[in-house]
Amino acid sequence: MAGAMAKIVERTNDDLVLRARTHADALGQLYELYYEQIFRFCVYRLFKKEIAEDVTSTIFLEVAKQIRDFSGNTEKDFESWLYAIAANHANSYLRKNLRRMKLPEKAALAAEISSEEHNENSSEGDWPKLHEAIAKLKPEHQTIITLRFFENLPYEKIAQILKTKESTLRVTVHRILNDLRNELK
Repeated sequence: MAGAMAKIVERTNDDLVLRARTHADALGQLYELYYEQIFRFCVYRLFKKEIAEDVTSTIFLEVAKQIRDFSGNTEKDFESWLYAIAANHANSYLRKNLRRMKLPEKAALAAEISSEEHNENSSEGDWPKLHEAIAKLKPEHQTIITLRFFENLPYEKIAQILKTKESTLRVTVHRILNDLRNELK
């Protein structure tokens, strides 16, 4: 029964994606379904809530402009397309504003202060150093790390979003993690 319900929900969302091309209410429903996810992705990539809100708004404006030309037919296609747009806008924001290093440094400093206030002997890990190390990665690699470890997306979905092979993605993640380990030593 649960499997049948999941298929009905999936089919309904697939229908929603198809309707969104021509009906504003369907597009609004997709916005409601995906806003939090895309906003969270932007916060992880841009390290600042206010900037993430602006970029998320820009992403959904872009979706509204391009939805008629969207060639996918399923919710999975839409989600991959949406994350691709989000990754491109986050990377573009970082490039255009030359704040690539300043934002993560501020986030790392804020995290360091709050973790000191929280508990000096905490075993939660060293988030400021991790954020610094992630900030030193190429924007494409930052996107991969964010999608995989902060958004918990499977390799298959990330490969679809980035238009690459899953095996290539797995090797890239392995290399990125090695780079991060070396940076954190």
